[in-house]
Amino acid sequence: MAGDGMSKQYLVGPPGAGKTSRLIDRLVSLLEQNVRPDRILVLAPQQSQARLFRAALARVQGAYRPRGEPDIHTIYSLARQHVSLFFPLLAPVAGFANLTQEPMVINVEAVQYIVDRLVQPRLADFADLRLPRPHLVRQIIDNMNKAAVCGFPLNQIAERLGAAWTGDSQRLVSYRRAQEVALDFRRFCLRHGLLDFSLLMELFGRHLLPARSYQDYIAARYRHVLADNLEENPPVMHDFLRLLLGTCDSALLAEDDPGGYRLFLGADVESARSLRRRCDDVTRLDEVFVAPPAVVSFSVALMARLDDGSAGHSNARPSLDHPLPPALGDYPGVARYWTEMVDWVVERIRRLLAGGALPAEIAVLAPFVEDVLRFELEDRLRAEGVGVWTVRPSRPLYDHPVVRALVVLARLAHPHWQQPVPAGELARALASLITDLDVARAQLMADAAVRGAASGLPPIEDPALWQRVGARFQTPYAALCQWLADWHTQARNDPVWPLSASLDRFWRQLFSDVLSHPGFTPHVTPASAVICDRLIRSAQAFHAVMTRAGPIDPALQDDNAGLPGIAPRPLRVTTPDIGLEYLSILSQGLLGAQYALEREQPMAEQPGARDILLAPVYAYLTGSFRSRYQFWLDTNSLGWYERIYQPLTHPYVLSRRWNPGASGMAWTEADERRERQAMLRRLVGGLLYRCSGQVFVASSRLGMSGEEESGPLERAIRRLIDAA
Repeated sequence: MAGDGMSKQYLVGPPGAGKTSRLIDRLVSLLEQNVRPDRILVLAPQQSQARLFRAALARVQGAYRPRGEPDIHTIYSLARQHVSLFFPLLAPVAGFANLTQEPMVINVEAVQYIVDRLVQPRLADFADLRLPRPHLVRQIIDNMNKAAVCGFPLNQIAERLGAAWTGDSQRLVSYRRAQEVALDFRRFCLRHGLLDFSLLMELFGRHLLPARSYQDYIAARYRHVLADNLEENPPVMHDFLRLLLGTCDSALLAEDDPGGYRLFLGADVESARSLRRRCDDVTRLDEVFVAPPAVVSFSVALMARLDDGSAGHSNARPSLDHPLPPALGDYPGVARYWTEMVDWVVERIRRLLAGGALPAEIAVLAPFVEDVLRFELEDRLRAEGVGVWTVRPSRPLYDHPVVRALVVLARLAHPHWQQPVPAGELARALASLITDLDVARAQLMADAAVRGAASGLPPIEDPALWQRVGARFQTPYAALCQWLADWHTQARNDPVWPLSASLDRFWRQLFSDVLSHPGFTPHVTPASAVICDRLIRSAQAFHAVMTRAGPIDPALQDDNAGLPGIAPRPLRVTTPDIGLEYLSILSQGLLGAQYALEREQPMAEQPGARDILLAPVYAYLTGSFRSRYQFWLDTNSLGWYERIYQPLTHPYVLSRRWNPGASGMAWTEADERRERQAMLRRLVGGLLYRCSGQVFVASSRLGMSGEEESGPLERAIRRLIDAA
C-alpha cells in the first residue's frame, strides 16, 4: 500500500487470502492516524460481515469516539439512510401521493402479501406456467428487485425477458401480466407511502445518485472508502462507489475470485470489476491462509476439469490403484440408494470424531437441504451425542414446528375467527412447545382437551390421564391453559386492544410470560427462541404496514394511484381482520423466504459446540462459513449445475450487461450451458478455498426421489482422480 495512505487500491484474490483482514487493518490505521471517523465509509455485502468491522473498533487505542464513528453499512442500510435524508428532494420526482409524509419501509412479508393480493384475481393469466402461487409471487418480486439494483425501470421487464425468449408466444403474455402486477404494486406503494426494497433501490440509484446536491454531500462526507466483497453486490453499489472514487482521498476495495454467488439476488461480478479502472493499483493476492496447499491444488485442478466438455467420459468408479488426491478424505462414496449414501457420510463423520475432530469443524453440504436429510443425520448421529445445525435461509416460517404451534395457540385464543383446532394439530403443537413431550403422549392430552371444550384450551383434571402421560407435563400444560384464559379476559376488556390486531403482542407476551420459562422448548433450545422472535417481528411489521395502508381490493378504481406517464389501475384499501390475514398468508408459505439483497433481522441462531453444520451450497458460500472438513452430498445431482426452474424471471437477462435491443440477444441453450459451467466452477472453487482440511464427496445412483442422475461435478471429480 502506498506510503502516504492516499492511494486507491483494488485487491483481488481467492477467499481466505486476507483481504478482509487488510480492510480491517486499514480501518484501524485510519482511526489511529486521527482521521475523522465520520469521514470513513465501510461497505459490506451483508450485516454479518459489517459486524466484523464494528468489532474491530475495539482495537483502536485513543479517544476517537467523541468525534463520531465510521459509517459501516450494507448497500441496503446506506440507501435507506440516505433516501430518508433526501426524501423531500426525491418525493416529487418519484411520484409519491403525499409529499410531506415520511415513507414507511416495509419488510418482505408485507411485500409478498400485497403482491399476492394483486395476483389472486389474475391467476388464470398464469395458468400455463403451472406455478404454485407463492413461487409466482416471489418471481414477480425478484424481477422488481433486479430491475431496481440494475437501474432499469419496471416497465422494461417484459421487454427484456421477451427479447431473450425463443419459445411459445404465450410466455410473452405471461411476462406482460407479471409486469402489470409489478406496476400495480409500485402504484400502491406510492399512493400509501410505502417503501419496499425495489422502490428504495430505485430512488437511490435512479434519482439520488444523479442529483448534484447528493454528489456534493457524499464528496464532502466520505473521504476514505473501504468496500469488501464487491462481487457479491449489485451494480447500484458499484455506481455509488464510482462516484466516490472520483472525489475521495483513499480507497481500498476487495473482490473474491472465485465469487459472485449472489447472482440470483442481483450481484454482478463484471460490474464490480469495472471499478478496477478507477483505482491506482490492482493487487492480486495469491497466498491463501485458510485452505492448505493440497486443497488449493485440488481446487485449481477441479476448476480446470470443469472448463472442458463433460460428454464421453466413463462413469466407472476409479480404480483403487490410482493415487488419491491429498485433499480428499476418502475415495468418493458411490451408493445405489440415497440412504446408503447418508450411511457412508455418517460413518466417515464418526471416524473423524473418533480421531479427535470437533463437530463444529464439519460441514455437510448439498444442492438442496430437505427436512428428511436433516432427520436422517440427526437420527444416525444422536448416539454420538452430536446434533445438526441447519442453515436454510429460504425456508418459509411456517415450516418451523414452533411457528405452527404458535399459530395453533393464536387460533385457540381467537374463537371469533372460527378456526377450530383438530386434536392432531393441537397434539403436534403441544409436543413442539413442551420440553421432552412426544407426540404420542401429546395426542392423549389433546384428545382430552378437545373432548373437554368446544374452543380454547381447557384444563385437564383427569388424574388417570396425567398418571399415564406423566405428572411432570401437567404443570406446563396448566400454565398454558391459565395464561390463555387470562389473556382472553384482558383483551376482551381493553378497548384499545382489538383481538383482530394483536398477534405480535399476543405472541410476545406469551413468550415472555410462559414459553421462555422452564418446561418449554424455547427455554432450553435457543434456535426455537430465535424463531419465535423472528415470527413476532414479522407479525409486528405486517401489522404496522396494514394499519397504514390495509390490504388490497383490486376490483375498484383509485384515481390517485397513477405512476408518472402510466395510467392508473384499479386499487382500493379495505379493512379486514389483520391477524387472520397474517395467519392466512403465513400458512400459504409466503412468509420468510429471503431473496432480497438485504433483510434486517435478529442475529441468527448459533450452533452448539456439539453440532455439525448442514447447509445448501449457496447458503454456505454466502454465509461466510469456514470448515475443516466438508462433505459434498449428491455430487451426481444436476442441482449442482442447473438453475431452479423460474419461468417468470432470469438472473442473466435481467442484468445490466444484457442488452435487449442488440441483435442475437436471445437466450440459447449454448448460453445456458456456458453460464452453468462457469457457476459450477465458481461453486467448487469457493467451497474448497473455505476448507482448511479435507473434503469428502458422495453420491447415490438413485436420488431421494428415486430418479437416476449423472451430473458434471461427479464426472469431473472422477476424471481428476483417474489422472492423479
